[in-house]
Amino acid sequence: MEFSIFSTATALIVAAALTWLVLRFFFGTQKATAGAMDASGERQSATITVKGGYSPAVVSMRAGTPITLVFDRQETGECTSHVVFADLGLDAMLPGNATTDVELPALPPGEYPFACGMNMVHGMLKVEGEDGSDENTPLPHPDASYTAPTAVDAAEGERREAAERASEIKALTKLVIVAAVLTLPAFAVTMLHMANPALVPHWMVNPWLQAILITPVMFYCGCPIHTVGFPALAHRSPDMNSLVSLGTSAAYLYSLVTCIAPWVFPEGSREPYFESVGVVITLVLVGRLLETKAREGTGKAVQSLIKLSPRTAHKLNATSADNVDGIEWRNPAYFTDTDIDAIATGDLLVVKNGERVPTDGIIVAGEAHIDESMITGESKPVSKTVGDPVTGATVLLKGDCVMRATQVGADTVLSQIAAMVARAQATKAPVQQLADKIARYFVPAVMIIAIWTFAIWVSLGPVPQLAHALVTAVSVLIIACPCALGLATPLSVTVSLGLGATNGVLVTSAKALEQARRIGTVVFDKTGTITRGVVDAAADWDKPSYEQDTVKEGSREAIAALRARGIRTVMLSGDKAEVAGRIAREVGIDTVICEIKPDGKAYWIAKLQRERDEAAVKSADGTSRTAAQSRTLIAMVGDGINDAPALAQADLGIAIGTGTDVAMQSADVTLMSGDLRGVIKTINLSNATMRNIRENLGWAFGYNVIGIPVAAGVLYPFTGWLLSPMIAGLAMALSSVCLVLNANRLHGANINVGAADGPAGSGSSTADVESAGSAESANAANITGSATSNAPHEPTVIIDDRTTLNQTNHVSDQSNNPTNKENTMDTGMHMHHTAPADGETATDPVCGMTVAVNADAITREYEGKSYYFCGEHCATNFMKAPQVFLEQ
Repeated sequence: MEFSIFSTATALIVAAALTWLVLRFFFGTQKATAGAMDASGERQSATITVKGGYSPAVVSMRAGTPITLVFDRQETGECTSHVVFADLGLDAMLPGNATTDVELPALPPGEYPFACGMNMVHGMLKVEGEDGSDENTPLPHPDASYTAPTAVDAAEGERREAAERASEIKALTKLVIVAAVLTLPAFAVTMLHMANPALVPHWMVNPWLQAILITPVMFYCGCPIHTVGFPALAHRSPDMNSLVSLGTSAAYLYSLVTCIAPWVFPEGSREPYFESVGVVITLVLVGRLLETKAREGTGKAVQSLIKLSPRTAHKLNATSADNVDGIEWRNPAYFTDTDIDAIATGDLLVVKNGERVPTDGIIVAGEAHIDESMITGESKPVSKTVGDPVTGATVLLKGDCVMRATQVGADTVLSQIAAMVARAQATKAPVQQLADKIARYFVPAVMIIAIWTFAIWVSLGPVPQLAHALVTAVSVLIIACPCALGLATPLSVTVSLGLGATNGVLVTSAKALEQARRIGTVVFDKTGTITRGVVDAAADWDKPSYEQDTVKEGSREAIAALRARGIRTVMLSGDKAEVAGRIAREVGIDTVICEIKPDGKAYWIAKLQRERDEAAVKSADGTSRTAAQSRTLIAMVGDGINDAPALAQADLGIAIGTGTDVAMQSADVTLMSGDLRGVIKTINLSNATMRNIRENLGWAFGYNVIGIPVAAGVLYPFTGWLLSPMIAGLAMALSSVCLVLNANRLHGANINVGAADGPAGSGSSTADVESAGSAESANAANITGSATSNAPHEPTVIIDDRTTLNQTNHVSDQSNNPTNKENTMDTGMHMHHTAPADGETATDPVCGMTVAVNADAITREYEGKSYYFCGEHCATNFMKAPQVFLEQ
């Protein structure tokens, strides 16, 4: 053997020492850089340089004082174009070669990790208490909602990112061309010489000629890789670029030494690997170029919504604004084209046939048919007339109208969509936590594997040991793809959130997106959710008003689809049993809980959760669970102020977009159109997303688990074959591209009711449908203990006769509880002719529900008196015919 026993022992000792150094460097205690307090002592700040990583990567701040983090980004490219604080729901855009201030409130003690938008570069914000500890205290957790971008911000950010992406694509294209032109001759000559040395003149295989060709590839074309890879190593957050930089540098230096001093190496180990260096760098650049182009599609759904916002509006002149009853406003001479940023609340705007509505408002003249599909996901045009609301960026298909702007800038629906999606993208799905933990240890593990691969081949490998050791170690470094682990979840979540937004389903977090597939019980509010909440003009006014309420289009279909999947349906209502029961029978609800007291919906949600947990404990006998039994989450669907506590209490809150802002702020999902088929869309979207994520994670783990051992040479004893670094580079370059392309398949997923599995898979399985009974049992099937196998049109009816909210009994027969009769709230019509004091209750004159009087209460004035309502639908119906309701 070429190497002596002494050399073998030396190699193993050096490998052990290097392993210890790698572990100490990456996992040793990292010193935090303390933030500086300003002169006023009211704010602390720190500057973080962004170049291949975050420097410093760990910043220490004091609890109780607002924080400013100044990100000095000294590079361009998409990887570090965002910084995401997942725990705070904050996603800040970082322009290239510029500084950006990220303002944070006073935070409680704890650790707040942050990462780049691609989840490859990581840092940590440590907030310490007065005693220097970073243990969490009962201080309130910050609400980072103030950081969400408006539609204007998002549009500007998208334009800036598009410009950076275009510049990056242009630069990468240039580098790929240069690298290919210089690498191809060296690669072709080497391959021909290996096939038949007689075909290649001796001067063409001169290593100095290859060095001249490949050196520009290494240092010029490879510059974007090395300038990120080596700083990332120094910052203890190594990524794929770090591994490529280490591998190509080792191969380049080895080849250079074979040119300058070949006698340093044993005979048989003096072949240069310049062509491998050139091919690897070229393939990595090609992969990055393909990935950058493919990534353009991951956020295209929301980007397309933002781009639809018109930049100008036809503003009526002051002289014409006083009179819109005539037809003068149709004359172009009476309005002026104005930049949308200059439009203020109250301005009168003209919208013509075929144009987009410039902002949110109310029609004050004219009629129109408007396509709201880009907001609600519903393709059917909606007829609008005087007094009807219109949403910015929707399309006026037929007619002309004058509208009064009611919301502009950050307050528009489009801005709220952009803000909600931005907040959701800044969160992490629980499934991503495992991938992040593995990714943290991945690169150091690969480096250690490469070290020991080199040592083992040098010690025990066949002749030439050094050449084999170099090939295998470099192949291990190059084939490993930590990007695949980091990208697997965020890409799918980004595409899915956009897909949901274009289908009228706004999901507020990645966690909600993941959990929706586990819904086992859906609890519905009645008025304005299952029913239209609008009184028919032809209604019989001698009957209780909401006996005339009609079921929304899509409610029956949605509830039938839920039942077919084994998902239990419950309806909560403040109405009398006969009214609630009629609606439940009409739509096929399983269980009705009626005559609910104020704020009692949250009580029943909590009770359902307790009984579910108790049932889960009783059934925990070690037996395997069916797919249906694994769906145990309880979702609440509502639209009014009185639904907000229940939405917050539920495992998953789903708000109706046509309801109140309070309800939407309490929810995890918002259905923009108000159609209950959106619940099915939400579940389908969750199923499709998780299937896509599992595919991505399966590919990421499988690729690395198989690829790294093969690169290390485990097949050599059986096949005599070693993986070339060039093949390793090709595999690594294509791995991330495959993930991006697979995530983009979600754009083709069909999440509508009854849709079969789309490209990414979205439907429920047959097993889900067949195990409906099991699902209901697993989800605390019946509160009163009766069976859940009722026919669809014969629901179980439960009357809420609790006298106080903290009462635990829920007897259905009031005749057995005289205390209830005495203390239960009066559901007769008692009006407050003078405004009641805050904290008292009033009765909704339309539906009869008792409403808590507070600052958020919905009120209307009629003949000098104030009336209180459970929601906007009741208030609107009241104002249509107030005398009719008061006479009841």
